[in-house]
Amino acid sequence: MRVAGTAPIRSMTASMSSSSMAHVLQRTPLHYSDGADAHSDRPAHVRAGSGVCVVDVPGMGRRLAVVQDDAHFIALIDPTKNGRIDVVELPAGPGGLRQFDKARGNKMQKLDLESIVAIDVDGAPGLLCMGSGSAAVRDVCVVVRFGADGTADVRALPAPALFKQLRDRHDFAGDELNIEGAVVVGDALRLFNRGNGSGDAVDAVVDVSLSQLLKHLADPLLHAAPKPGLVRAVDLGTIDGVRLTFTDATRHPDGRTLFLAAAEASPNAVDDGDVAGTAIGVLHDDGTTTIVPLVDERGRPLRDKVEGIAIDPARPDRAFVVVDKDDPLAAADLLVVQLPG
Repeated sequence: MRVAGTAPIRSMTASMSSSSMAHVLQRTPLHYSDGADAHSDRPAHVRAGSGVCVVDVPGMGRRLAVVQDDAHFIALIDPTKNGRIDVVELPAGPGGLRQFDKARGNKMQKLDLESIVAIDVDGAPGLLCMGSGSAAVRDVCVVVRFGADGTADVRALPAPALFKQLRDRHDFAGDELNIEGAVVVGDALRLFNRGNGSGDAVDAVVDVSLSQLLKHLADPLLHAAPKPGLVRAVDLGTIDGVRLTFTDATRHPDGRTLFLAAAEASPNAVDDGDVAGTAIGVLHDDGTTTIVPLVDERGRPLRDKVEGIAIDPARPDRAFVVVDKDDPLAAADLLVVQLPG
């Protein structure tokens, strides 16, 4: 896949392995080590975990950074036995609120941050979170830069020009743009659209220039938004008649792009539904795609809504997977998953 170009690659159908599986080895509910904080509108637990990546934070060491689609916080998880979970506050919404749901009547005000990647920000370690683009308020990128003492400088930067270009690419977005995953590949930011919407829904992948995107976010008047490149549309198949769709992606140390998928019976890109099954796949650079089913601790099909994946740096044969419970009162789970050989 390349950044330049306009013609889409024709839709491909992924092949589901009948002999290999990815197994859940461990499950941990995610609760902040310092508990709730009413002043910042923070609950005691990580809510709808929607993306995860590995980042080295000065003064803290290696952490799993988990972004949440209905709470404006990033959880920083110590992946060692210590398991401490710290927090980075993101900008509040109307009324100073950082939690969003139907009960509060403010679900459509959330930034809907669905993907997170570790990047370099002006020579310092940082994070880039992307909104889904499923509504105008979600046409946003959040950039985090960690200082030498570990403090986080956070900026929420509207990016309507970028999201308009993505939305206008019908081969990528279909009828409903819903960006659920992102991966850094060299200077490319590889974006994954989730085709769980109504109408002409598309699961597709496209690259944009990461360096150009960061320049655009810093000064949109001086630097144009990067143009989407070649599109790869993928048919992931179905589980029990429910379509499998992208929910996140990551880069394996061996260079492969791995993705996460869930068969969620949702009516559109905004509302939730029951999950019939889940899978992990590989998007090969030669254009082929393979997937393996995810099974739970008892070897049964995993029906949790998996929304984030990152490879364990200490064990490349294992992955960290984040579960969104679709319940504001329930803590998101962090799964340790054994990948097939």
